[in-house]
Parts: sequence; C-alpha cells; structure tokens
Amino acid sequence: MPGVARPTGARITRSTSQSRATSPARSLLCSFPIPMPTLAPFLLLLLARDTTGYWQQQVSYRITASLDEPTGVLTGRERISYVNRSSATLRDFYVHQYLNAFRPGSRWAAADSAEGRDRFQHLGDPDYAFERITAATLAGRELRPDYPYAPDSTIAHWTLARPLVPGDSLVVEVEWHARLSTLPRRQGRQGRRFDFAQWYPKVVVYDKYGWEDHALYPAGEFYGEFATYDVTLDLPEDQVIGATGVPVEGDPGWEKAKADPALQIDYQRDWYHAPRTTQQCAQVAAGRKCVRFRAERVHHFAFSLNPQYRYEQGRYGDALVRVLYLPDDRATWGNGIAVRNTVTALAWLDSLYGSYQWPQLTNVHRIEGGGTEFPMMIMDGSAGIGLIVHEAGHQYTMGQLANNEWREGWLDEGFTSFQTGWFFERHGAGLAYDGLEPEVLWLDLERWSEPVSLPSEQYRDFSTYNAMVYSKAQLFYEELRYVVGDETMRRILRAYFARWRLKHVDEDAFREVAEEVSGRDLQGLFGEWLHATPLFDYRLKRVERHHLADGRWRTVVTIERRGDGRLPVEIGDADTIYARATGEPAEERVAFVTARRPGRLMLDPRGRTHDYDLLNNRERRALVGRGAWTFRLDDPTRETARRDRLVRAWLPVAWSNSFGGFTIGLRERTNYLGSYDRGLLVAALATGPGATNRFDFYGRWGNPIGHPEPRTETSVSAWSAEGRAGAKLSMDRSLRQHLDFGADPHVGFDALWMATTELGYIDRGLWDDAGSVEAGPWWSLTSSHGATVLHARFVARGGVVYSNPGKGIVSPTRYDFEGFGRFTGEASVRTPFWARTTLGLRLFAGGYTGASEPVRQRRIPVAGADPYETFTDPLLRSRGALFLRPDFYYHAPGNANLRAFGRDLGGRWAVSMNGEVTRSLGRRDRGFLREASLMGFADAGLVDTLAVPATKPGRGSTFLYEGGLGVVTRHQLGELDWTLRFEVPLVVAPFQFAADSVSGKGRLAWRWQVSLSPSF
Repeated sequence: MPGVARPTGARITRSTSQSRATSPARSLLCSFPIPMPTLAPFLLLLLARDTTGYWQQQVSYRITASLDEPTGVLTGRERISYVNRSSATLRDFYVHQYLNAFRPGSRWAAADSAEGRDRFQHLGDPDYAFERITAATLAGRELRPDYPYAPDSTIAHWTLARPLVPGDSLVVEVEWHARLSTLPRRQGRQGRRFDFAQWYPKVVVYDKYGWEDHALYPAGEFYGEFATYDVTLDLPEDQVIGATGVPVEGDPGWEKAKADPALQIDYQRDWYHAPRTTQQCAQVAAGRKCVRFRAERVHHFAFSLNPQYRYEQGRYGDALVRVLYLPDDRATWGNGIAVRNTVTALAWLDSLYGSYQWPQLTNVHRIEGGGTEFPMMIMDGSAGIGLIVHEAGHQYTMGQLANNEWREGWLDEGFTSFQTGWFFERHGAGLAYDGLEPEVLWLDLERWSEPVSLPSEQYRDFSTYNAMVYSKAQLFYEELRYVVGDETMRRILRAYFARWRLKHVDEDAFREVAEEVSGRDLQGLFGEWLHATPLFDYRLKRVERHHLADGRWRTVVTIERRGDGRLPVEIGDADTIYARATGEPAEERVAFVTARRPGRLMLDPRGRTHDYDLLNNRERRALVGRGAWTFRLDDPTRETARRDRLVRAWLPVAWSNSFGGFTIGLRERTNYLGSYDRGLLVAALATGPGATNRFDFYGRWGNPIGHPEPRTETSVSAWSAEGRAGAKLSMDRSLRQHLDFGADPHVGFDALWMATTELGYIDRGLWDDAGSVEAGPWWSLTSSHGATVLHARFVARGGVVYSNPGKGIVSPTRYDFEGFGRFTGEASVRTPFWARTTLGLRLFAGGYTGASEPVRQRRIPVAGADPYETFTDPLLRSRGALFLRPDFYYHAPGNANLRAFGRDLGGRWAVSMNGEVTRSLGRRDRGFLREASLMGFADAGLVDTLAVPATKPGRGSTFLYEGGLGVVTRHQLGELDWTLRFEVPLVVAPFQFAADSVSGKGRLAWRWQVSLSPSF
C-alpha cells in the first residue's frame, strides 16, 4: 500500500548540472533489458538451491460461502487441512479474524483513538465489520475458541485435545458469519459494491519464531501460510467478480461485463488441471449463481463484487491481466489504459526479479482510494501508472516473496517503493533518490526516525511507521544499490527471487543473497540502516597534489568521518569520479594517480552518502574557504533550499520614517536544507537630510549545520539600527511527541540587550532614553482537539534597566541602574460555536516588578505588542513609520490586546479578556484569497493607573472595555500567508484613550483600524 504524505522541510533542489552528470541517458521505451553475464542463469540456479533448513507448513482451504446483499452478511463454512512440517510438537491452533479489527473494541480502534483518528471506534450497527465463529471442530471434536487479546477479537485460539507432532495432520472445520464495514479500509462495502479481503478465519503462520499470532493494528499488515484455496461462492446472479485464482466453475459475470463485445475471454479453467468431474457448485436459488475459484501456492484469497463492473483483458507472457472498472471510469481505466499499465508493471518487474509465478493478475477499482495488494489481485483507487507499478510490485515483494508484513514491513513496502522509483528513473523522471533523501534526512536530523526494523506497532505512531517502512526503507535500498552498483543490484534481486520465490522471507534471507552475489560483507550496512538511526557526515580535511616526473598527478585526500554512520565515499571534481574511500575509519587517506591535474575536489559529488553536511565536503580555496554557495534574487513569497549548497538570496528593500526619511537597503536570506544555517542580514542607508547614524545593520544567524540540535531552533542576533543597538540569544526547543497529532509544547530561553542611541528616531510615547539587559525562560503549548485549538504561553524575564543619563560626580555621564522582573501569561481557545460560527476567547495577565516606574518600552502594554516585539519590523520601529503614523491606526496584537486603545498606553500590570465570534463566508484551497469571515469582538481589562488614570479618585486601577465588528480575510501568495483584519471598534470606554480619537468622539462612535495578523 502506498504511504501517506510525509512531513517535509523547505523545497530542496539539486543543481541541474549535477542531475545531468549523474543520470545517464536511458531509453524511454517500455523495454527492460536484463544486463546479465552469460553465466548468470547458471549462477542463479546454484543460488536458488541453497535454502537448507527452510520449511513451511502445508495448508489447504475448502470454503463455501453465501452472500446476503441486503444485510451485507456472508455466511461461510471452511475445511482447513493442516500438516505440521516443523520439527516442533504443536499444542495450540490459531486463526486470524481480521474483520474484527474494523469495529469498536479492537486494538485498531484503540490505536486510532490514541492518535486522534475517528474511524471504527464509534461505528454502530450495521456499519461496523465483524467475523463471528458460530461453530468449530478440530480433529473431529467440537471446541469453542478463546480470544487471547480480548476485547480485541482478531485472534482466535484453541488448545488441541491431542498434540500435533511433526509430520502429523489436522482437519479443522469452521462455520462463521462475516460482514464488511461501510467505512472502507483494506476492505469495505458500499451499496452493491463489496471488496472482500481477510474475510474468513485464516490460519496463523507458524514459522521459526513460533506462532505469529498478532492482533491487527493500523500500522503493519498481514502474514499468511502458502496454501491451496478452493472457494465456492453463492452470489446474486448479476454480480461481476474479480478474485484471486482462476474460475474453475460458474460464471464470474465477465461475458456480460466485457467492454469489447468481440473479446474472447480466457477463463484459464484448466490451469491447475483440476479434474472437471469434481463439480462443487450445487443447485442455487432463483436469481443467484455459484462461482468456484481455485488458487495454489498463495497466502490469501480476496475478491471484489460489483454488478456495474466493466471487464477488459490483456496478457504478459503466460499471465492473464484482468481489469474490472466502473462505467464512469472509461476515460481513465477503459480503452486498454489500465490493462496497458498493468502489463507495463509486470514487464518491469519481470526484468528485475524473474518470471511471474501465478496464472493471472486482476486489477479492480476499489471503493477506497489508494491501493492494496493480495496474491494475484490488486485493488486500486485509480489506474495511474505509479500506483499500479507500486501495487503490482507487491505481487513479488509480499506475494511471491512472502515477508511478515507487521514484523518486517520494510521488506515489502520499502522494496516496492524502491522499484517504483527505479521504474520512473528508467522512464526519464529523474532520480528518486534526489526527492526522497532530503525528506528522510530531515526526519533523521530532527530525531523523528526510528529503526526501520521495528515491528509495526512499536513505532511511536502511524506517521512514523509510514515514513520508516516506506521512505527510509526505500532509501536503504537506494544506498544498497549505490554500494554494490546497478548491475550487481539487478543480479541480487534475480538471485533473491530465484532462491526464495513462493517462500517466507526475512532480513537474513535477503542479506545472505546480497552478500553472496556482491561478494561484500553487508552486515554493517544492514545494521546501521535497519536497526539504528545514525547520522552521516564526512569532511574533506586536506588535499595534497604531487606532479610526477612522467607528467601525471598523484593526489592524496584526507577524509574525516564526523558522523556515526559509515558508507563508501566517492571523491571527484565537477565531472569525474576519481576514487572511492571506504568511509570506515575516523580519518582515512586515499591516494590516486591521474593523467591531468584534478579540479577542485569534493567528497560525494553525486550526493549519495546521506551526508547531512555537504558544505564541508569541498576542498578549500583562497578567499572563500570551503564556500559552497549559490546566489539568487530573493522571492519574498517562497524560500528555495538546496541539498548541496548554501542559498544566499538578496532582495532590495525600502521604507521610511520621520527622522531617517526614505531608507534604502539590501536584505540577504540564507539557508541550508531549509532549516539550517539560517541567516537574515539587512544593511540600510537613511537618506533623510537631518538623519544621523545613517547606516543601519541587523543580522541574525541560527541553527548551524555543523552542530545540529534536534527539534531546536537557536539563533544569535545583533543590530545597530534607527537609534537602537542590541543583541539577542534565543533558544526554542520543541517537546512534542508526535509529528501529526497531539500537543505541541515548547520551552525556550532568551537573553537580550537593547539600548537607545539616537532619540531622533524614537517615538517617545513608546520609548524612554534607556536600555535593558534581561534574560529568562518561556513556555508555550498548542493543542488541537478536532476543530478546537488551545494555546497557552508564559514568559518570565529578569534583568537590569538603566536610564536617566546625566552628569556624574566623577565621570561626565552617569546612568541609574535598577533590577526588574517582567512576567506575562496568556491562554486562548478557538472552537466551533453556535450557528456555524467560531468562538475565540483569550485570557491575559502581565506584571512588572521594580522599585521605580518601568521605562516605557518595558511596561505592560494595553493595546498590543510591546516595542521590543515590533522592533524587527521597519514599518513599526520608528517615529513616522507607515504603521506608526498618527493618522494610521494599525493594531499589532499582544499583551492585554485591548485593540482599540492607544498604542502608547502601558503600566505595571494588566489583566484582560478578549472575545471574538467569526462566521466564515467561504473558503478555498487555491488562489490569493483563501477565506473571508465576518467578526464581532469584545474586549475588557483592568489596568493600573500608570497606564490609564483612574476614572474616580482613590482607585488603584482602571476598567477598560471595547467592542465592534470587523472583516477578516486570509490570503496566500506562494508560501507566504497572512491574515488581514479590518475592524470597526464601535464602543470604547473610556473613549478619551481610544487609538482613533479623530474619526469619532464619545463612547459610541465610528472608528477604524487594520492589522496583518490574527488578533490572537
């Protein structure tokens, strides 16, 4: 099954020249030559014989079942013949009842609840699935099963009355009722459409580990014994069926369903040479029919029903390709499209592994989207070539090479993802590695990765399971291909299939074949990629060049291994690979001789070692050192990242204020991998005639790739800009436990110095001539519960404020120093409310402690953000800036957030409540305007008299309130999104302190303001 969408960082690209250099031209035709040495077939035969000590149990099923369509209930009876081929004596017997996962009370439903998914845990009758054993006899004795994982009932168990010794046989007869769920997941029903999978009591595998009795979870899939199936189905007469196996009796409905009336259908009824006299179909009721299928050497039997199916047919070699699709799918499935794509997939897989071992492959359009796989059958949500190649790949990895999907899901999902990527590479789509590797690298660096070899339910969550067994496992196979080479990789796959087809496989089986064919010890590679999560980093430490007497060049390269992981490392320049280091020692010297002097050398020029820091892979040069940069004009609506270089993006900027006048500048943004070596540098020049200190500078640098810290943002900033100087250290650590659900707590620490240096720039209503040195921790939490979003934040700062410059006794100037503390906390919620509205509520409290009145820039603001919070925005920084003009009413949210009051109001303390009710007028996923809403708001707070004088003498606080209406729109341009608020505060009290005191007077009046941020 294809994986869900995985988390990614910024868009990461590789240079076009690099891609061309590492992607040799390949034919785009649908032909897959098998480049093998002449002796390869003989070698494959030798390898294929070596399965010494392998055994598997012998199982056969004879099933008869009848479907009652109105209730959706299938009534079945099966006879299981079981031969113990192991060396152990068996005292128990187990079967899977997988359909019981798709109902309340199952472990599947519990896992969904724990991860915030609402699927089966709340389904009622008749929507949930079930599989109920009504009678069972084992060796002639009627026995009731028990359920060892109760309340989950996906595993049924019996204690045998007589132990089953090696070589002995057992006959089990079971009667049961089954029903699919109306919510499709790997099975399902919808009207007269039925996708039957895992629908019968299925024998649990007994292998070298013992009984593999394992409840079904969302992560991980199935595991079955190879068996012979003889299945007789009693169905409504007009149903069309696609199934595992071949129809040996009865009408599957293909004749009436065939899209081409001239098509001669090949039923393959004699494929298994079953005696035609062994008729199983008995007389059925009027309006019904009997259809019997047979399949051998498969580990499951699935089927799909739909009276509307259309039938098409094709062939690849000896295998029939059957396609069943809906009438409305003709443009995307019909006219041979799905048939051709399925044939193309089988041809590609044949070129990789070997000949398909079964008589046919049926591809049906299932109810659910995506795809899922069963022996001889794939159920797809579309007929796209990528999905079909992926799911058909499971006919080999999972189907004929039958791994335990919950214990080692990487052996099928990662494998088929790998071959799908290789398929598209052969068809000119570029290297799958280049798109895959940065995503996995982000997971590794942020330490979300877990060992690929974990059993499915042991992953922290379903998202991690998907990322590991699909994406990182695919990358493992890509690295194996890199280590051994393309041709050896092909020989490994063919030898693996030749030896292990139609058997159970595991890691050891695959690794042993890979080692034999490649002649390499691969235990380290398998161990690091499957059982650990190391980081890889190599640094080119030194290059020595020697011009030899014969005109050639001898070059010695010293490589330092800085990561825990080990992979061979190529050494080359822009167009040539000269040598390959083992990558094993902490420091390694590699020498090579060339006819010409090599160019500037680098490690891993093709980018295949999963090296997280490619910036230290280049040979040093004069002036630029290891510099691996790319320069570009910055696009403010999106950020481009490169896997192999630091991106330096420049953009001219301009703004104005009253003192500096028109200011022009240049901004540089830098990043590596979208998350590391992030920098922001702004250099500006004020052109106003009266401006002093005309040159401004602001710089911020964060997250150095040389010292990556998982889930942590670190930065250092420094500035001298528009009459203020300062520096800041910041750390933000995410404590979240899951990528795509659950709470998102953060802790952090900030240390800050800010000082005023030129009063001409400063809005004296917001700033005093003072500075502060302060530091402290903060904590925040965001949590979503359905459509309800909770947020909380607490900040504590302590330090020293200095102010009141004047003449000193000894020195010509002096400052008053005073210790202070500043604390703020807030909590908010947004949740669905009455009549399709959304309710937002926020509580805030903040306070300042110190012997003297706080300087203005450290007071607790009444209206919104404080001056330190808005300093980095030049439109809010200085007197006369666009958003600080006295005739422009802009609201920067924060603190007490009494939005309609003057921005210069602030005091020692404030407590407030903010409320909003919004009603969406419409939303969409594309375009510039994403959503528009109407809003009503009301805010109230209590502040000290330093912020707003008391309305009555003797009071130590002042009560403020406001309310109004507004329009909120949400916009997106590229990757840049923002919220625009236009608000009309109709009521403000006391009105004398309103921000807009011009448009209207009095408590009730017309006023306006705008903002480019949500209110909270």
